[in-house]
Amino acid sequence: MDAMEDMEALAGSTPGLAPDCQVLGRGTLPGLKYKHIGKSGIKVSNIALGSLKAFTNDDGDLNEDIVTLAFENGINFFDISEPFTSKKAEIELGRIIKKKGWTRRQFTVATKIYWDKTEDRALSRKEIMESVKDSLANLQLEYIDILIIHKSDPHCPLEEVLRSVTYLINQGKILYWGTAKWSPVEIFEAFSLSRSLGCVPPLCEYAEYHPFHREKVELYMAELYNKVGLGLMTWSPVSLGLVTGSREEQVQLATKLAIKSGKYRPGMDMNGVQEGLNQASNIVKQLDMVSDRIGCSLNQLLVAWSLRNNTSQILVVSGGTLEALANQLASLHVLPRLNIPLMDEIDRILNNKPARQPMVSTLQQRWTATGGLPPPQ
Repeated sequence: MDAMEDMEALAGSTPGLAPDCQVLGRGTLPGLKYKHIGKSGIKVSNIALGSLKAFTNDDGDLNEDIVTLAFENGINFFDISEPFTSKKAEIELGRIIKKKGWTRRQFTVATKIYWDKTEDRALSRKEIMESVKDSLANLQLEYIDILIIHKSDPHCPLEEVLRSVTYLINQGKILYWGTAKWSPVEIFEAFSLSRSLGCVPPLCEYAEYHPFHREKVELYMAELYNKVGLGLMTWSPVSLGLVTGSREEQVQLATKLAIKSGKYRPGMDMNGVQEGLNQASNIVKQLDMVSDRIGCSLNQLLVAWSLRNNTSQILVVSGGTLEALANQLASLHVLPRLNIPLMDEIDRILNNKPARQPMVSTLQQRWTATGGLPPPQ
């Protein structure tokens, strides 16, 4: 099951208001930065407002207030995050932007093609064209800044995808395109094939990232940036505002994320499962003590931890109320407190920092197989 599809199950509670939240005013948030996505010319705020909780409410006025709060505090990137409410989110965002009269240079919009959620379950040229056509009508925009293709379709030739998005870029319907839940191998293949075909390669990958989900971002994405200039947008169930309520709720969500990661399940029998549960719970409690020591909530610590990784240019956050969004944005104030000793302490608590397997040459393998003696001539 996709992580984005079971986040509600992970949360298991109703979002609430953290006691120390305050609604923000106008002006760029202290600590908010503007970064280029990958090695491109487009520059956006390093925090994006995602649609999962922010502008899919039935209350249109609340949606408008949340989007306006983000925009007036310097956030210029809006992301359509969730598959089942994407049409509603696009319509609401389009309505708000048109009502506010913001110029097209003032904001960036990313939306997704969830090909696996369509009736035909296929990522074809036709599906890409029709999806973009629908999104443009819903958003009331002339073009989409970044089109994200969610998951690679094993039944659709990659060449068809590359030629389709290149055609849309040449037609001015989209400016850039990116991937979500593509493996590093699939992404690199897209770059290689696009170069040989004369097509436009993907600009960025959209990936899950939090202290219990680290391998892809920390081991491979920085390398892809250095090799091919691929940018990175990240999200997590914590940053998308599923729980911003009581301390117990925050600890509960973090514990579920730790267990779901599979890093703290030493055995499949009941004793092993219980031992993994106890280990995950103990780790989250230690993280909660760290957050309490530096004067923030557990959620804010986890969001700030994600923001601190410069491999990612953008972190997507969300919130169903003004206070919930303000709570997420307050994570920027936590960043200066995450110095090297504190990050090392967090790594010791987590005990899950990913590391590559050491390279072993074929010559070394042959020597090992012969007990250290030279192979026979």
